[in-house]
Amino acid sequence: MKEEIVQGDLLYHAVHGLCRVDGLLKQNRSGKEVLCYSLVPKTPNKMKVRFVIAAPDIEGSGFHLLVSVREANEIMEYLKEGDIKAVPSNVEIEPASSLSQKNQPWVLAQAILSFSHDTLEAKDQKKRQMLEHSAKGLVGELAFVFKTTLKETATKVRESLGGSSRINPSVLAALTHASED
Repeated sequence: MKEEIVQGDLLYHAVHGLCRVDGLLKQNRSGKEVLCYSLVPKTPNKMKVRFVIAAPDIEGSGFHLLVSVREANEIMEYLKEGDIKAVPSNVEIEPASSLSQKNQPWVLAQAILSFSHDTLEAKDQKKRQMLEHSAKGLVGELAFVFKTTLKETATKVRESLGGSSRINPSVLAALTHASED
């Protein structure tokens, strides 16, 4: 995360999507005054959701600054190459199973890549959910960064993974679901 998040910045969450920092406020938490970010979804909904997250908790919350176009292209190259060497040296990727919030787009890409060549058993619900979460999160963020539709972005991700015959059908299904939201 950059040192300072300011009002108006856009943050992304794999589940909640794109949110705007609506305000900065101080709250008393555990007897200490803590800076908090008030986040509202960029696409308003009838629930009028607002997230208030303490600054020290922002990274662990899943919200992160959007990747740049350059980094989004590096992620696509990583998916294409299928090689950890394609990851820039300044990016640390945690194991995909942890779904760590650090470098979230890279973690999601790593999960999609690892699932694309694995076989998922029908009864392995946890892995299937992780795959769906990864596809939705990565496709959503890249679509915003590339200024394309979800469907176009899901197609680009699928093409980066290689020919459809090589990709696990569960990954193809997850990318299809991610393009429908």
